[in-house]
Amino acid sequence: MAGSIRSMRKIPAFFVVACLAALLTPSSNAQRRISESSPLDTLGKNPSQETGWEILKRFRSFGWDGGYHWRVQLKNMPRREKTWYLNGEIYGDRLDRGPISRIDIVEQPIDVDENGNQIEKRVLRLLLQSGQNSYAMGKRTGEAGPPFVFDSEAALEPIAGSEFSLFDLLAPFVYWPKFRYEGRTTFRGSPTHLFWMYPPEEDSLLNERIGGVRIFINDQFNVLTQTEIFDTGKTKLKTIYIIGVDKADGQTIFRELDVRNEVTRDKTRLKILDAKMGLELPTSLFTAQSLMDDLQNQTIPIVRQEAFELLQ
Repeated sequence: MAGSIRSMRKIPAFFVVACLAALLTPSSNAQRRISESSPLDTLGKNPSQETGWEILKRFRSFGWDGGYHWRVQLKNMPRREKTWYLNGEIYGDRLDRGPISRIDIVEQPIDVDENGNQIEKRVLRLLLQSGQNSYAMGKRTGEAGPPFVFDSEAALEPIAGSEFSLFDLLAPFVYWPKFRYEGRTTFRGSPTHLFWMYPPEEDSLLNERIGGVRIFINDQFNVLTQTEIFDTGKTKLKTIYIIGVDKADGQTIFRELDVRNEVTRDKTRLKILDAKMGLELPTSLFTAQSLMDDLQNQTIPIVRQEAFELLQ
């Protein structure tokens, strides 16, 4: 499954890459603004690709300290329909083979029908592994058989009817080998590097859908501030950006993450309702076996990492 899943190398999930970017977002109205230029800006001036490569290598080395557990809500905002919500939880960590996350999204909560009969809860369970041998697996409550593996085409499809896809969350484009450094500009008042990332040629399914991805990397904080996804005709399909910032257990996390469908103008907002950071999580949580049951039914021991006193 080349390109969207299999060709990833040491990839942080998008929300890990983007957390500190929230510090750079003054308001949702400013999320696409390119500010007045600086004499140091090189956008549109044939910038050095060697310089771009060094910037990209530094950015790819970004990591996160310890595991985490978030309770989240997906607020789906169709332009022509009523807003609706999904709830879920996310566990994440970095293993030897790269960052990994285990996600449950409640597609159908427990309910009763008009006759008073109970409607069983339906949960989409996901296991997302980044790194040299990356993959994405899933299973739904009540489905028979083992977990299934997502291919490149399936990774581009909406998750649980939202505007998010596995492609958005895994952010494989950050590590695509072919890129063009477009230069430095001033974005949201900060020096920012723009890159055009080309999908791997060997992934035919991906190349039928995606023509390229533009990423915005803040120079000061070395974080991703915005992502724009384009089709093969260079029409913008999606924009992904951060709204707000919070502190949890001494670490900076985003409060909300928006993905906007630029074709339909529909939008989904991922909101962190509760966060625990700096955790030591069991490796058994991040296995295919974990997909055989909902997270809330599993006994998951959570241990906080040892706190170290900062020396002045």
